[in-house]
Amino acid sequence: MPIRSGVACAVLLLASACAWRCLAETEHLTVKLISDASSVEPARPLWVGLHFDIEQHWHIYWRNPGDSGEPPRVRWNLPTGFRAGDIEWPAPSRLGSGSVIDYGYEAPVLLPVELQAPNSLSPGSSVTLAADVSWLICKDICVPGRASLTLSLPVEATPGLPSASHALFQVAKSRAPKAAPSTWKIEAISEKDQFVLMIYGSGMTTASFFPLEADQIDNAAPQAIAALPGGVQLTLRKSDRLVKTPATLAGVLEGGPGRAYAVSVPVRSQH
Repeated sequence: MPIRSGVACAVLLLASACAWRCLAETEHLTVKLISDASSVEPARPLWVGLHFDIEQHWHIYWRNPGDSGEPPRVRWNLPTGFRAGDIEWPAPSRLGSGSVIDYGYEAPVLLPVELQAPNSLSPGSSVTLAADVSWLICKDICVPGRASLTLSLPVEATPGLPSASHALFQVAKSRAPKAAPSTWKIEAISEKDQFVLMIYGSGMTTASFFPLEADQIDNAAPQAIAALPGGVQLTLRKSDRLVKTPATLAGVLEGGPGRAYAVSVPVRSQH
């Protein structure tokens, strides 16, 4: 799979064990470091991202991979004064069947990151952003991969024009979980072997919950849905590995295509 970008993009595969790492790079996915804008403006944020173009029937993982796997990881090597935020993870899909369910992505996906540029940048110069990226891609087997990516951009005194990759960032923005509306009322109850998540006023008729933390719920168990006035109730079986009831249930609540919400709900015990 060739690497294409509207800005300078270079990939250097790590040399050790190149046989399987090159295979993961060329036959099962292509990963690119891309930018939303065509240039950097001093003292302003810049959105960049890792775009994974994944071979059909293979998948990579979300921040909580579920019952197996590892999420992509990035270590930044940025010019002096730059700061990198966390990955803004798009809402995942449920992957697998039976007793093993994972959370991740089977289709091409962009993992965006917001960088903050320093005020000291000089218009007319250029900067090079570098990232060491690792991932695990799976189908019937799992193949680890690693790459060192670099991206060079000019520095300009005014906001840069959208790059050739701008549309990918727009798609990623639409897939990012949004804050739940303030008009919703969300409650979580801990019972003996299950959590009950109640969402009032959402208008949802269906929902799925993806927890941020591992070992809270049984990922493979069906999430039973019941109707509530103006919303839904989800019953989530607790994980066998859950040692202590969490103070909050945090995760992504998905109510259908384009309806993903970031939630963090205090858990109260049902006596």
